Amino acid sequence: MTIDSLAVAVLILGLVVALLVIVVLALARQIGVLHTRLAPAGALMNTAGPEIGSAAPKLALQDIDGVSVNIGGTTSSSTLILFVSPTCPICKELVPVACSMARSDKLRLLFASDGGELPQHIEYIEKMGIENYSYLLSSELGLKFAAGKLPYAALIDSDGVLRSRGLVNSREHLESLVEAMLSGYDSLQDYLVKEQQLEQAS
Repeated sequence: MTIDSLAVAVLILGLVVALLVIVVLALARQIGVLHTRLAPAGALMNTAGPEIGSAAPKLALQDIDGVSVNIGGTTSSSTLILFVSPTCPICKELVPVACSMARSDKLRLLFASDGGELPQHIEYIEKMGIENYSYLLSSELGLKFAAGKLPYAALIDSDGVLRSRGLVNSREHLESLVEAMLSGYDSLQDYLVKEQQLEQAS
């Protein structure tokens, strides 16, 4: 290969690399545009169950270790109830997320379930490393909060008011419960609808 043909090959390669860089930058820009246009997905709230903004159901229960646990009413901190099942694969991903949120947002975290045998739940607690949290086996609790599908979560503030609830399939869904409480909206979807209405009215 002569020096001239080598120079031409290097030039062509340089042009190809430059073209690829431009394409990557253009794709990155389009991904950014799509990300801003797509609304964040909040927890999926069903119509059944207690109304957001109303007093949460009051229950006096015992956790799996026999320790008394009160649901509803005035507490020292907000309470996050995560309904899980040992056979639910998504629940396994959300349990550590819930634990992290409880620590960072200073929440009282309760795990709840209403199915399966006791040994199965004990094994699940050990496997997930949640021995330091209350784990409730109660079908009544699930019925009161209309936890029909899992994983499901409910957030009650320190005054005993239900601030948010819904089906949570991801970290974003779970975090949206706290965001809904802090923003004062019933849910993330409620926030988006009302913001859109304000924009249309202005």
